[in-house]
Amino acid sequence: MHAVRHIPPALGLLTAAAPAFAGDTGNGAVWLWFSVIASLVAALALVAAFEARRRTAALKLLRDEARAEAGRFRKTIEGTNAVAWEFDPATGLCSYVSPQAELLLGFPLNAWAQSGFWRENIHPEDRSFVIEFFRAQTELGYDHELEYRMLHADGQTVFVRDMRTVHRKPDGSIDRISSLLINLSVHKATEAALEDSEARFRSTFEQAAVGIAMCSLAGRYSRVNRRFTEISGYSEADLLQMDFRELLHPDDAPRVDAQLVTLAGSAREVIALEMRIRRRDGGLVWVAMTVSVVRALSRDPSQYMVVIEDISGRKQTEAVLRESEARMRTIVSSIDEGIVMRDAAGDVVVCNDAVAQIYDISPAQLAKFRLDSGLIDFVFADGSERAPETLPPMRALATGEPVADMVAFRARNGEIRTLWVKSSPLQRDEDPFPHAVVTTITDMTQRLQAEAELRLAASVFENSVEAIVVAGADRNIVRANPAFSTVTGFDVREVIGHSLPDVTGSRHETGFFEGVWRSIERDGFWQGEVWNTHKNGKAFPAWLSISSVRDQEAQISHYVAVFSDITERKANEARIAYLAHHDPLTGLPNRALMQDRLSQSLARAHRERTMVGLLFLDLDRFKMINDSLGHHAGDRLLQQVAERVRTCVRDSDTICRQGGDEFIIVLNDMPNTRAPARVAEKILGSLAEPFDVDTHRIGTSFSIGIAVYPNDGRDPESLMKNADTAMYHAKESGRNTFRFFTEAMNANALERLQLENALRQALERNELTLYYQPQVSLKDGMVVGAEALLRWQHPQRGFISPARFIPIAEDSGLIVPIGRWVLREACRQARAWEKQGLPPIMMAVNMSALQFRRDNVVAMVREVLEETGHEPDRVELELTESLLMENAGEVLSTIQQLKGLGVRLSIDDFGTGYSSLSYLKRFAVDRLKIDQSFVRDVPVDSDDAAIVRAIIQLGEALKLDVIAEGAETIAQVEFLRREGCTEAQGYYWCPPVPPGVFESMLHRGVITPEADRAMLSFS
Repeated sequence: MHAVRHIPPALGLLTAAAPAFAGDTGNGAVWLWFSVIASLVAALALVAAFEARRRTAALKLLRDEARAEAGRFRKTIEGTNAVAWEFDPATGLCSYVSPQAELLLGFPLNAWAQSGFWRENIHPEDRSFVIEFFRAQTELGYDHELEYRMLHADGQTVFVRDMRTVHRKPDGSIDRISSLLINLSVHKATEAALEDSEARFRSTFEQAAVGIAMCSLAGRYSRVNRRFTEISGYSEADLLQMDFRELLHPDDAPRVDAQLVTLAGSAREVIALEMRIRRRDGGLVWVAMTVSVVRALSRDPSQYMVVIEDISGRKQTEAVLRESEARMRTIVSSIDEGIVMRDAAGDVVVCNDAVAQIYDISPAQLAKFRLDSGLIDFVFADGSERAPETLPPMRALATGEPVADMVAFRARNGEIRTLWVKSSPLQRDEDPFPHAVVTTITDMTQRLQAEAELRLAASVFENSVEAIVVAGADRNIVRANPAFSTVTGFDVREVIGHSLPDVTGSRHETGFFEGVWRSIERDGFWQGEVWNTHKNGKAFPAWLSISSVRDQEAQISHYVAVFSDITERKANEARIAYLAHHDPLTGLPNRALMQDRLSQSLARAHRERTMVGLLFLDLDRFKMINDSLGHHAGDRLLQQVAERVRTCVRDSDTICRQGGDEFIIVLNDMPNTRAPARVAEKILGSLAEPFDVDTHRIGTSFSIGIAVYPNDGRDPESLMKNADTAMYHAKESGRNTFRFFTEAMNANALERLQLENALRQALERNELTLYYQPQVSLKDGMVVGAEALLRWQHPQRGFISPARFIPIAEDSGLIVPIGRWVLREACRQARAWEKQGLPPIMMAVNMSALQFRRDNVVAMVREVLEETGHEPDRVELELTESLLMENAGEVLSTIQQLKGLGVRLSIDDFGTGYSSLSYLKRFAVDRLKIDQSFVRDVPVDSDDAAIVRAIIQLGEALKLDVIAEGAETIAQVEFLRREGCTEAQGYYWCPPVPPGVFESMLHRGVITPEADRAMLSFS
């Protein structure tokens, strides 16, 4: 097929007319020729016009494409991390720079347009060379590139590659230069990291404890470490001229070659062999050899890494064991090393008792002990799980080669123990595969620990800055460390053979050390401060510790004495402690020490959720005393005031002289906010007695401001500021008084103090009474028990909520006598109802934790039962979970004695504290009381419902009674009944009521909530 070309119309006309020209003659022919020529000229003009238009369109298209290509090029560049910029080499002015320039150097883009910007930001060390290089290349007109450093706006160094293109005008002169800057900083950092990695590899390679060599695939050594030369006996230079097969014993070389063939031609990465190598001196050394494939980036093998470890000693031992196999069978069960034989499937065939002892498993378990059974948790040294197939027995069975390795496992107590495990496969001549594997197991845990401890002890002995002296059983010195010479000035050789007391306490009489030796004989240890003498005769105080060392027969074999010169330390400590922490006039802690102790007190109070009191004291009218009697009299007065204030606080509190006539007191672990008021009253009372200063009798007083953590501040600055403010309020109130930081707090503290005083008289005035809330059987609505609840009716204040006075009773200790009265009154009332013929019920009485700890509870309960005649099995003491968890040993003893009396015990608010099943079992409680916080939302809260259900099921499982408190609605009651709870109490049936109302309920026996609510409307 031929290609068809486009022919213009004029040429077509000429072609069509050509045949006519050939056959025409005469004038007609001439005229016809003129017509043809005219048509031809017209056609040629038409063709020329068409070609001109075509070229113009083509040029425009080329310009548009060039612009588009330039735009695409700029967008491409701006989409990378490279920076493109153009500039005039004559003026140095930038005509274009891509946005990435701001990221490269940190300067705004308009900075690049400034003349000389690029020159000024070249690194000073590279500037002259770079500028000269680019100038020369530009003059030659070559495109060129260079790597150099520039400076970032923050001063950091930026490595760049600058690739430049020279653009010329039609006349050959340089038009502009375009540059592409590529950030090489990350690349340079990577190169530095690679160099560092290589340095670390070289260090590890040379210092390795095993022999390491790198070989080509042909077997030629290319690199060896020091340990490799030591094991082989050849120098490094000799080895680099050798093939590694030259070291092998002739009998072992074929086996190694066979393994290498499988290594090079398969996916295996490493082979491990035990073989003999021939040393330079002709001797044979058994080694464990590991050959690993080192692959190139293409993943093709590039060389081998050979690791050898000298195992000659172990191989000799194995030879002896093989020769003595018959004899060893009879004694294998008596040795400490574990021995176990497994068949090809991994099942135990033979083992000794030592294996069971090492793994802490029974012989029955050991008989079925497969490594993949999960019975033993094998781990690596870091605690991560280790697969069974990586253990020496399984590897030996798989490879047919002996395998030895350190193996760790996690014991029952969580300890990681380390074993040396060596597994040797057993093969029959006719069968190339192992039919069994024999494994020896040695517990290396204690040995490794002992070796580490010995190394540590030796290092400590030699490098200790304290003098260490070792004496024999006869107390004569056998060894001393270098620090001994530093401390005493004596050379170690001068004291060898001398008596230990002669060099550790030379200034003491003989009787002193006789007491020391008696203490050492009795306790094995003595330490204290002694006086020693330097070689130059100068005495110095030393801190001395002497310990006895006993041998396996418990006889003293050595004595170890450690001492140091504490002269400078004692002097510095005394001087610094006094100057830094005490006021030189009064001897009290100064502001710095007070600040430190206050910070510690606040931190401890934050952790333990206690309170700290800060008292700011200002001596009233002290300036007048100074002005009238002089500063000496003022100083004497301050000293006497400090002595009196000391007697008003505890040793655990801190008194500080703030300066002038101001003092600060920090009260730690305050039981309540009334404590600072009591201390302030005590201080004011102590200052009431006048002071005798020289010949004057001076009376004075304090104005005291009180701030309490955390109410008045949570940091030292806030507390001091607020206490200072309160002190000024005290001065404004007439002096010789104290004020809390806020009047509201002052009023509350006063009210609480008044309430405490009123509560002390409540028992004597018969203001306390008991109300009783019925405990109802959910089965039939019968009243089966009552909870005795304390109430207080004050003659002036009226009814006082237990929520207000019970905490006061706890803080003041009044809960102890009140608790005795409650138990006595509850038992008396229950016994009185029984005497009236009413059915007996269980009487539940709450027992305060403070009463349980402070009072002789057992004696008190026994006395109440004897006095009232009430049956002990109808008394139930309700205890809290927190009480049971505190001092569990003492609490358990008390509870056992209470159970011996016959009373019942229940856990109140069960589930809200630390609920421990083991404690339920140990304390043998009789009933669990579900807290009302769980009962309240059981109809709507699935979590609360699940908790209540679990407590009921727990009670059933442990054969404990379960009662729910706080039942208020029919939905709650129906839920409890449906879940199997047997008893409950709450406002659904009845609130706590006076004894008379409760007695009427006992007469009826059954509580009907609808009928009783009207009668109990007074509640």
